[in-house]
Amino acid sequence: MWLYNGTRRFQSPVLYESGFTMRRNDMKPHDIDYKHTTAEIEAMRRLLVKSYAVSLKPFNWRLAMLENWIFGSRYLEAPEFFLSRVHLWNNPAGDLVAFVVRGTNFIHIQVDYEYRFLEDEIFDWAERNMPGDAGQMSAMVYDWDIERQQMLARRGYQNLSAIEDLRIYDLRRTIPQPALPEGFRFSTVAECGDIAGRIELENRVWGVSLNQAWFRGKSSSPSYSLDWDLLVVSPEGRQAAFNLVWLYPENKTAEIDPLGTDPDFRQRGLAKALLLESFRRMQAQGICYAYIGSEAADDVVSRLYASLGPVESYQRYHWRKG
Repeated sequence: MWLYNGTRRFQSPVLYESGFTMRRNDMKPHDIDYKHTTAEIEAMRRLLVKSYAVSLKPFNWRLAMLENWIFGSRYLEAPEFFLSRVHLWNNPAGDLVAFVVRGTNFIHIQVDYEYRFLEDEIFDWAERNMPGDAGQMSAMVYDWDIERQQMLARRGYQNLSAIEDLRIYDLRRTIPQPALPEGFRFSTVAECGDIAGRIELENRVWGVSLNQAWFRGKSSSPSYSLDWDLLVVSPEGRQAAFNLVWLYPENKTAEIDPLGTDPDFRQRGLAKALLLESFRRMQAQGICYAYIGSEAADDVVSRLYASLGPVESYQRYHWRKG
């Protein structure tokens, strides 16, 4: 079985090293059903925040992934939708130490670094209780995580291809001044107040049909702020580009997700200017590092993100069984 060796394309001494001490807890954690309570959601958020305090390396979901999934669907799905797609593991003290989320044929496990010994057990449970279509199950794992790759190989999974590029940017450096075409300006959803226009912009960028219920749910996320939903506005007052910044002040990190430009305004440098403006605003808030993920197959986006000088770059791979 081929295993990616985790060689980094960008090396920087500013990031934590990869040698984590995993200790086996003498008192075995136990699994419990998910009830979709506010307390459980907050516990899941704390686990993710903690994992990125241990290391900047991508391992678990970043907080935006969880909040997008839960809150973006808040008014679109019944609670039963979530009950059948999440399962929890608590330690004897009652603290959440791992959880699993079922996507479409995907098992997404999130685990405290100190409880990585649970990963086989979590996959056992998920494969029994969260079966995929046509007997297929998939998981994603980052290139540096040889331990997870070896476990998946033992379980009969095969590495298919890279599915995500993840870049980390050091905001303690000097950020270039962003440059917009004449007449264009930066704004935020809080400043312009045009929620309908923001929804329409996202629909035009992605070719989807999002609505007010989606935005109402997404904007109720604990980490969402109208002040950090940044825009480029055209001379005519149209919303031309956007990116959403998720701040994680506990770790002095942030994430940009998503980023998009209206098809009518592409090839004008708006996306790069908006990213640089976002970096500068994050820097002013004391944020030290920013994450940006993208599809591995998107060469245009990859060139843009690489041009901004990431200090670390990782890939996440799709492994499939069956």
